[in-house]
Amino acid sequence: MSAISLNGELVHYEVLGTGRPVFLLHGWIGSWRYWVPTMQQLQSKYRVYALDLFGFGDSSKNPLRFSLEHQIALLDDFMRQLGIPKTAIIGHGLGALLAISFARRYSERVPKLLVVSAPLFDPGDLDRRTPAGRKVLLTNNRSLPEDDFGPSSPTTMSASAAMRAALIEAARARGNGIPIPQTITAPDDLTMSRPQIESSSTNPLAAVMMSGTKNMLNKCFKPTDVFYQKLDVDTPKTDPRVLTASIQNFDAGRMLDMMRLLPMPTAVVHGYDDPIIPMPSEDVWSYVTLDKENLTLPILLHGIRHFPMLEDDRFIRVAGDFLEADDLSKVALKDRWMRRTR
Repeated sequence: MSAISLNGELVHYEVLGTGRPVFLLHGWIGSWRYWVPTMQQLQSKYRVYALDLFGFGDSSKNPLRFSLEHQIALLDDFMRQLGIPKTAIIGHGLGALLAISFARRYSERVPKLLVVSAPLFDPGDLDRRTPAGRKVLLTNNRSLPEDDFGPSSPTTMSASAAMRAALIEAARARGNGIPIPQTITAPDDLTMSRPQIESSSTNPLAAVMMSGTKNMLNKCFKPTDVFYQKLDVDTPKTDPRVLTASIQNFDAGRMLDMMRLLPMPTAVVHGYDDPIIPMPSEDVWSYVTLDKENLTLPILLHGIRHFPMLEDDRFIRVAGDFLEADDLSKVALKDRWMRRTR
């Protein structure tokens, strides 16, 4: 067992292999543990790190660290303390949400990204939404910059408000004797205020998380299933508060905008029969791959639910091919593995 202290909080991780680094980020169900088969296969070519995020597994259960913003800081601090300048990331569920958010903020540090069962929901306005990265004319005749996300949300804050909120949280933590990070940074452009164009503040993840880890696991497997038993080992180790805290400011539209703006090669793997995060619609696929077919590789899996890394060992082969390939069209796709076409 390996662990590191980040700003006074314990972060558990495991590492195997040598070579270029690859990070594996788990989802809302389980911990680093279900990545073991993937780690064992990738270790011959890569140095593979699997982390327990705050609130999960053997990492810290401090509720002040459960927000997505703090999970991003965890990943940033972890890389800096271990001297890892850049790494490919494979993220699943919550790990996919975290990976996309981290890669959007620190694109130069993520050369490749593979997201599994990512929360790519249709916000309901794709037929009217201006694709992220394209300039649009506003009522005051001002165009949005290329990296502006456009639609605003009731949950967003201005830069000054975000900083004040961070300082208030730090003050409260100081009063409770909780270690304070040396630096407090305002959230990135995801949480900055933006001109109002169309409202897209839907958060479908809120209803999903209300059911709790155990109920989500029951939707994926029967209690007699070997995968259920392996995942259930970590259920008691998950702080239920992290489920809602990690998705408190999630916005379906902004999630798709982030995907569109990622500059690195990105593979998106999703099961047709995922009972937790529904398969993205055709409109969603079209939106996130528009003008970047050479950078985004959507792969849909027939007969697979929420854990492709456990349910089908071909996931590991595809992950390895993706990490190795200079050209995404060369990634092996056979049998039930299908590349999405339009």
